[in-house]
Amino acid sequence: MVARWWENKLQGTDLGWLQDTSYSMIDHGLIYAFLERWHEETSSFHLPFREMTVTLDDVASLLHIPIDGMLLSHESISPLGSSTFDARREVKMTKGAHCQFGYLKEIFKERLKEQRDLAAEYGVTEEVERLRDQAVRIYMLYLVGITIFTDKSQCTVDVVYLKYFRDLDLVSGFSWGAAALAQLYKELNNVARWTCSQVAGYLTLLQV
Repeated sequence: MVARWWENKLQGTDLGWLQDTSYSMIDHGLIYAFLERWHEETSSFHLPFREMTVTLDDVASLLHIPIDGMLLSHESISPLGSSTFDARREVKMTKGAHCQFGYLKEIFKERLKEQRDLAAEYGVTEEVERLRDQAVRIYMLYLVGITIFTDKSQCTVDVVYLKYFRDLDLVSGFSWGAAALAQLYKELNNVARWTCSQVAGYLTLLQV
């Protein structure tokens, strides 16, 4: 049974809908066919019958996340709640300011257990609230990492997004939809460049 405090905090972020965006089956052939038709110059798919693209309205309709509000601007980040030693080890392991999803799952479980034990013994204290907020921040970082900010690594997320979870009451005030669309265009462009390079390599081999 999901705790009421968890439901309230998650609903307040307006990102809870992302929990329902996973698919059990993915048609990789269809995805690759679309990738071959993506043009970076026009940010659209060039199909036999017309050009098509993904718009901000599509993002709002499909993901149900905010498309209005403050734009994401990466400057500083908020604490994740992990120890300095663990944080440095994780950054070293991922070769950058990233967290592995497995690492996030571990500290998420730790925070939930800590807040549950404290709440059972002392009630909902300030420390319990702090631990609960940390658990929500960790989960939100994991959630956006596997959905709107996913990349080809498929196992890490950039910790810069923690900045937007510093104050959980302000999370819904950011334009997550615009950031998701920008990320989608970026990754499509990266794949399109790789595909063109790959095709050029094949053609070169054929000419030898």
